[in-house]
Amino acid sequence: MDLAINITSSCGVRVLLVPVSPIKKSTFWKHVELVKKFSVVRLGDVTPDLQKGAGAKFSSQVFQEGQMHFQFMTTYKRDHAHLEDFQPHRRIFGVIGIMDCQEWNNGDLSEGYRRFVETLDQYPTAIATRCFAFDPNENQPDDTKGLIMIPNVGNMSFYMSTMICDFASEILSQFASIASRIEQLQALESPLPVGYAAYDMPKAAPQPSMSSPDVKSRTTSNYRASQPPVPTQSVSSSFLKRSSTTSANSRTTNKFSPMPPPTSPPLPSPSTTGASMSRSSSAQGIAASGDAGKTRRRTPGRIKKLLADFYLLAGRLPDAVEHYNIAIDMTKTTSDYLWLGSAMEGLVCATLLLEYLHADIGHFVSRSQSMSPMAPSSETSSMTSEPAGPPLEASAKSTVGRVVEQYTALLQYYGKVGSTTSMPMPALVYAEACAKMARFLLTVYVHGSWSENVLSLLVQRKLTNDTRLSGGHDRNHQPLYSDVDDLAKQKQSNIPRHEIAEWAMRIWSTRMEDVLLLDQIYLMNQMASVLSAIAYHRKAAWMMYESTNRMLPLLIQGRATLAASRDTSKRKIEEHDTGILQVLKTICEVYGIGERNVHDGGALASLDSEDGHARLNAGNKEQLRFGWAALQIDILRQCIRVAESLPDYASMLYYTTVLLKNLYQHISKEEQMRLASSIQDIVALGKRAGQVERSVNYWGVNIVSEIEGLQPISRKAVYQHPLLSKTVAAATKDNGDPFIYNPFAQKKNTKYQVTLVKNEVSEFKVTLCNPFGFDLELQHITLSTAGVPFSAIPTSANIPANGTLTLRMTGTPHETGVLIIRGCYIKIVGFAEQEFLVDVSHKLKSAEPKKRGQKDEDQSKDDFIKVKYSGLRAIQSGRKREASLETKPMQFYQLNVIDDQPLLKIKSTSLLHGAVMLYEGEMTNVSIDLENIGNIPVDFITLSFTDSTTLHPLPINPELPLEEQYEIELFIKGMHVFSWEGSTSDGHQQIGKKIWLPPGDHMELVVNVFGKRGCTGGTIQVDYGYLDRAVLKQDSNTETVESASTVTADNFYTRQLYLPVLLTVYQNLEPLNWDVLYLRHSGLVADDVMHQTLSDLRGLKLDSDHVFEQPVEKLLLVTQQMEGAQQDRNDYCLVTLDVRNIWTIPFNIEMILQSEDDEDPIKSVVTIQPGSTKRLLLPMKRLFLTPDECLESIPSLEPNRQFVVSQAPKMPPEQEQARLKMFWYREHLLRRIKGVWRCSATGRQGLLNLRASLRLTPMQLSILEKEDIEFLIDVQGNSVLKAGHRQFSCQCNDFVTMHVSIRNRQVHPVKLILRVQPVQSYNDGAKEYDLVDKLLMQGLPQVVLREIPANDTVTHSIPLCFLSRGRFEFLYHVEDVHTRQVYYDHDWTILHVQ
Repeated sequence: MDLAINITSSCGVRVLLVPVSPIKKSTFWKHVELVKKFSVVRLGDVTPDLQKGAGAKFSSQVFQEGQMHFQFMTTYKRDHAHLEDFQPHRRIFGVIGIMDCQEWNNGDLSEGYRRFVETLDQYPTAIATRCFAFDPNENQPDDTKGLIMIPNVGNMSFYMSTMICDFASEILSQFASIASRIEQLQALESPLPVGYAAYDMPKAAPQPSMSSPDVKSRTTSNYRASQPPVPTQSVSSSFLKRSSTTSANSRTTNKFSPMPPPTSPPLPSPSTTGASMSRSSSAQGIAASGDAGKTRRRTPGRIKKLLADFYLLAGRLPDAVEHYNIAIDMTKTTSDYLWLGSAMEGLVCATLLLEYLHADIGHFVSRSQSMSPMAPSSETSSMTSEPAGPPLEASAKSTVGRVVEQYTALLQYYGKVGSTTSMPMPALVYAEACAKMARFLLTVYVHGSWSENVLSLLVQRKLTNDTRLSGGHDRNHQPLYSDVDDLAKQKQSNIPRHEIAEWAMRIWSTRMEDVLLLDQIYLMNQMASVLSAIAYHRKAAWMMYESTNRMLPLLIQGRATLAASRDTSKRKIEEHDTGILQVLKTICEVYGIGERNVHDGGALASLDSEDGHARLNAGNKEQLRFGWAALQIDILRQCIRVAESLPDYASMLYYTTVLLKNLYQHISKEEQMRLASSIQDIVALGKRAGQVERSVNYWGVNIVSEIEGLQPISRKAVYQHPLLSKTVAAATKDNGDPFIYNPFAQKKNTKYQVTLVKNEVSEFKVTLCNPFGFDLELQHITLSTAGVPFSAIPTSANIPANGTLTLRMTGTPHETGVLIIRGCYIKIVGFAEQEFLVDVSHKLKSAEPKKRGQKDEDQSKDDFIKVKYSGLRAIQSGRKREASLETKPMQFYQLNVIDDQPLLKIKSTSLLHGAVMLYEGEMTNVSIDLENIGNIPVDFITLSFTDSTTLHPLPINPELPLEEQYEIELFIKGMHVFSWEGSTSDGHQQIGKKIWLPPGDHMELVVNVFGKRGCTGGTIQVDYGYLDRAVLKQDSNTETVESASTVTADNFYTRQLYLPVLLTVYQNLEPLNWDVLYLRHSGLVADDVMHQTLSDLRGLKLDSDHVFEQPVEKLLLVTQQMEGAQQDRNDYCLVTLDVRNIWTIPFNIEMILQSEDDEDPIKSVVTIQPGSTKRLLLPMKRLFLTPDECLESIPSLEPNRQFVVSQAPKMPPEQEQARLKMFWYREHLLRRIKGVWRCSATGRQGLLNLRASLRLTPMQLSILEKEDIEFLIDVQGNSVLKAGHRQFSCQCNDFVTMHVSIRNRQVHPVKLILRVQPVQSYNDGAKEYDLVDKLLMQGLPQVVLREIPANDTVTHSIPLCFLSRGRFEFLYHVEDVHTRQVYYDHDWTILHVQ
């Protein structure tokens, strides 16, 4: 029987609706719903008592605005019979039988009525009975007394209303009889809790009563073993017996009147009634004499409280309020706290009903005779004397506050019950009071404020107008989940959620073990409903969990009963066990182990294959997972036990797989093994029962964690290259990136992309993991593919416990296209073969380039589901985005399969053990023999090289001078170790070569190897492929899209061969001590001598085996060759160089001197013995570079080098120009000089590295370069003879003219001052400057010359006449009139006067 959990439950008159067989279930429930429409009867419509009239104790005419509230029920259990005397609303006051006349077409309706009368003995407390026969036909006579026929014609609602009002009149008349008996009681005991008399008090035989069935009928009743025993009935319950009043018996009978007295149960005899009502003189020994006296003193107050209860049931609210106030005052005086609290509950109910009537009719009729001389309390007077005019909202706060205060006080009184009596407080009464208050506050909270609608719902004992969510009297109702969006509206009620939760959780504080098991389950379900409605989902789920714990014994007992009965009709009850399964799903969902959050290994799909496609994928479930693992384990264990008790094998399989698959990290190894072994048993039993149809798949996690294509061996690897047409190449060139280095450009993926080749075996790395505590034996495993045909090779394996296993899976693709690797087909021992898919979407997302300004943490945040709510409020919002998560497809690993490719191998090489020993600068050749061992010809080949100096070079310090950085780059990248005929001149780019090598043929490649200092080895890489096939494909594509504006570029593929070479480079010669010297010419050389000398130097050969000595005289003689007919300037300087032989054999050194003009170079050959050093003299023409050439920036061999601003102090411009000038003169000097060495003993030869030892100084630079202002001196006269370079002779007293020509090599004009100073030099070294008496010179010694244009010459003539003989020297220089810079000449002019 339902509990009184609503605040207005005390006003409900319980009436039992019973079917009269035969009747269909659907027909019965249809008529039940019809009767329930008349659950509220206005007293003004009730048939009045014709005998007593308005003077009847419970007359309906006194308070016509009042209402009787019927609670029609379809189940009857006297579990709370011990509380019926204490709270009359718990008893069944009437029984209405429902008969379907359509089922009695050939039968007598009186037989059905007789069956109904026989069943009335089961309801001893019923005081009024009716039997309604619905849908009679014309052939069925209405001749059965007591049977009320309800035809389905006319105004059926009015007819039913009349019958219910007549039924209510009979109940009211019986209330008067019961009230009279109550007033005659001498002692009225409090209710005894269940089992209290059996365990705490001496046992006594129950008193016989007309209201209770006899002992024989009780023992023969068929009760389920799971039901608790019938509680001990109170002795004073005789006043609640079923009887008929005299007025009812003498009433005029018609065809719709109640049954006549002869057919009604007999009235109890006065002797029996008197014996059963004398509880005050009880001989049972329940209480001591002191308690008996206390009971007598408390009895008047208790009687007033019971009378108030009956007035409340009868709808006489003013009388109920009056008697409740009197009862409250009397029970307070006697400290009868149990009855005091119950009276306060009734007063609150009556007050709310009065307020409801105010809202309904606006006023109620008061009767003066109903007022008792005992005035009500001031509090009650304020409740009942309020005017009808003010709206409900004005008193909303005061009404809710008064109700809360009243229930707070009465709970305190309930807590004091044990202090004033030996009988404990009934736990059920206390729990119901807490539930009433929780539901009262929840009703106000859900609707936002106190209103007429809220008051109406309280009277109707509903939470909302939605019958599915009201939960008041529907045992199968679902928990109420509040929408998060409604919380703002609910906050307007000013009722905090924690206060509602506090009232609900007070139920848990009672002694639940004193409450019947079914009542415990009902109370916990109510707690769960309240907590769910205020969004306390975790507490609500825990209440559901505790409720299932208490259901478990009943389920096990029911399973045993069904198994023993072996009745197939009873086994159909299992189909209706979805309610508790739904509760289990709700609990799991709240605690993070619902269907949206966990993996079930396909068990859920086997339960509901239709909804299998709507499940979330694995990645999304990982994102939605949350919760406390230890608590989840306990909940899943409980779910398994409940499913086992039903039994529901499909649910057992589901929860077992969820526990083992998602929480294996938190359970022991032994339990893992037990759960794993139980799955097979569950599947076997499920198949036998027909609940599991599909063969069981592996229940665990996805053991395939990763699949990756393996790169084949180096000689079989395939590399992709773009094959661009002319149009695409031109477009690519035009649209190229103008920046040398663009940090914002998309980075190229340098990772090797695995490409499969048609009809060649491919390998894949498959990573398997076993997170469980036991081994997994894989009987059969193959790759699962899609796309092109693929032949996979199966294998087997054994994954150890808590281990990871890596397998190499192989297979062969048979066509070109795209191969999709979905996962693996795996058959685990004991399970069906199953496909395990591998989603690579997370890898593809991580491989995507980051957006500008995006950080790693920003990208990782995108992988999480973002919600605006905290706690379990996020569950509601999480459901809204499930649809988008479900539609997200899986992405699989894809590989390209290309056409057959050629295959070469290196058959032989000219290397011995793959090693080469070289001297520094030596060049040798390596031959490589290639063989085509494939089935495809080779028509394209190219070579590329790497060596130890360029493979992993050390970073260059940006703080070094630019000259040194250039030298380092030139050594690393400008000096190549390997080269071949396909290399370009600079060696930076490798170009291919068209060949034709059919299958089975050979070809030879020749590679040059250079001895580079510090190089220890290198690799020769041979790229080859079949290019004509790709070109033909592209040509065909070009023809088909000839009219298109663009042409799509295809790709071609190559394979590679690698030949490692071990190098050993020794240094044999060491150049050092560079110097540049100035040469002063002493005399003239004949032309034939000079010609012979040049011929000899140019004809030297290094190939001869002679020992050479350096021809110093001939080399110096070259510097004195004349420029045409006049020798007026000195163009040569002398470069000296020391070369040391640090090896053990002699070497011949050949120095080649290249001039600016295209003349044959001058050679110098010298032999250097082991350990010796020789100085080489090299005549070199002086150099002149224009300012533009000198100011060019120092080049870099790394075009993509990042520019770094130097942190060193900035250099002055003059110093920077001097550095650049020295750099470029050094580079031109190294271009003019070339050194070659040769070993005559071995025939090996190479280049001599001069760069490392050459460092120019400013003094050397001044000698090497030609001056910007150049002096040309010439002396003319009749007696003048030229003796050498700027050496002349003439006669004394002879007039001569000295021409001074000044050449401007600068790029801008210059204006100069010429100064000439003659000096006479004596043999002893003395010099005389005063030559007034010895030399006549026309003009001034200091002359301003005209402006000299760029690259032009100005000549100044000075007439001279020598007056004495001797050696005269002329010193001269010029000075720039603007910059004051002075220019000198290295030589001076000498005249020998004779």
